[in-house]
Amino acid sequence: MHSFAIFAAVATLFSFFSAVLADTQGVANYSPDGPLINLINTSPTQTHVYKVEGNADNPPTAYGAGEGSLPAATVLPGETVKFHLGQGFIGAFTAKNGEGSRFEVNFRGDSPGEYKTWYNSDMQFGMSDTTLGPAHGDKQINGKESLAGEQDCLAKANSAWTTMDVGTQQELLDTGYLEGTTGEDGVLTSVHMDKQADDKVVDFFQNIAEFNAYVHSGSVMGKQTSKTGAAADRFSWSVKTKELTITGY
Repeated sequence: MHSFAIFAAVATLFSFFSAVLADTQGVANYSPDGPLINLINTSPTQTHVYKVEGNADNPPTAYGAGEGSLPAATVLPGETVKFHLGQGFIGAFTAKNGEGSRFEVNFRGDSPGEYKTWYNSDMQFGMSDTTLGPAHGDKQINGKESLAGEQDCLAKANSAWTTMDVGTQQELLDTGYLEGTTGEDGVLTSVHMDKQADDKVVDFFQNIAEFNAYVHSGSVMGKQTSKTGAAADRFSWSVKTKELTITGY
């Protein structure tokens, strides 16, 4: 083989292995059947960045054991990243580098006699078009929908907007967390969330629009009302797989 051909072959192999490494993050010495989160970016133009946190009591086998806040996970437009978390990981991935929807995961499998991964979506600190669920279509233990979070927060809010009277619509717009117009033909043009949101905002997202996530009564911190406290019971999922997928839209 000519030297140029050898060089070209080596360059091709180097490019291939670089690409493989580029879409793999997390622990280096992972088990093939260990905890895995697929981070999928469906946007053709936007880079998605996730703030990653680990529990202080994570074992040495887990990603960033005992380090708390960890390097962010970056997913380029159209890319899928395989994020290997290592045995015993408990922690969270938060979209928009900490300002979007937060996804808490528990890969300890602590159910006696049967492995379970626990997870939820939390919008107390922010909101984004992002979902988390099992990679292989597993369902929640009770057979209900297993997808946490919302693919399109604005569309979900709009589905409930015209069911409300004009006075309530205006009260919500006055909070600044929702933007749009009132009336039977009213349309929301923007929605967002943070931990300072008024109870009426929490109630709208959690109980009227029925967002598929904790809105302000999750496990991190929370303001509880009788309705949100009851709703919180709906949003802890458990599945019999160690592979989950976070999809950003």
